[in-house]
Amino acid sequence: MSKLADKIRKVTRTQSQPLGFGSARAAAEPTLVLAARCDDASSAADLARKGADVVIVGSARAPATPSAAASVKDAIAGAWVPGKAAGEAKAYADAGFDFVVFDPDRTAAIALLEEDAGYVMVLPPDLGDAETRALESFHLDAIDIGAMDGPLTVRKQIDLRRLFAMVRKPLMTTVRGDIAPAELQALRDTNVVVVVAEDAGAVERLRKTIDALPARRRHRESEERPTPLVPRTVGLDEEEGDDE
Repeated sequence: MSKLADKIRKVTRTQSQPLGFGSARAAAEPTLVLAARCDDASSAADLARKGADVVIVGSARAPATPSAAASVKDAIAGAWVPGKAAGEAKAYADAGFDFVVFDPDRTAAIALLEEDAGYVMVLPPDLGDAETRALESFHLDAIDIGAMDGPLTVRKQIDLRRLFAMVRKPLMTTVRGDIAPAELQALRDTNVVVVVAEDAGAVERLRKTIDALPARRRHRESEERPTPLVPRTVGLDEEEGDDE
């Protein structure tokens, strides 16, 4: 498991309220992963000091080099990769990057054969429903849905819930540094787990907003909803054993 995947798992855990009047509330864990994007690896350490949990080096226009991993300290490091050569993911993982970010329209399949690396895929805008559902079988730590332009409307919430229902992968999106806490919480409720800041100022503001968000709560209706039984294929020997 990549460090990014482990971080996502931790922030998505639900928390229960402490019992008793005298219970001291422990420091709440953040409920979103804060990532920062930078083209220059030399600024990665500063972004980590300002509060970024994750630093993504490079972009689609200017992918990172494996040697850039040495500049990222005290944060989980990810890298945009060119996606052209065989074994690229392994080269970046060996250099110290925890995960790679790739564009599926440009990246060769032979570049992503390293099982120990984490993967974040940028979602193409023209994927049909059948192609989107196929993503559920891919080994992906998160899916980058791009920037959240404009306010979060109910229609956008529906679209995000629909996307998650098909892919069953954590969602990542770029947000403004001055996004309202209520809107950030609403994004969290639509299965956005990683928010990306574009500069150091946005990192500082988002760090404070994320840390002040209320803890995740388990929805009561989800506890009472029955779990559907999924039929499974039974082998011939098992069927005969049941008959006996």
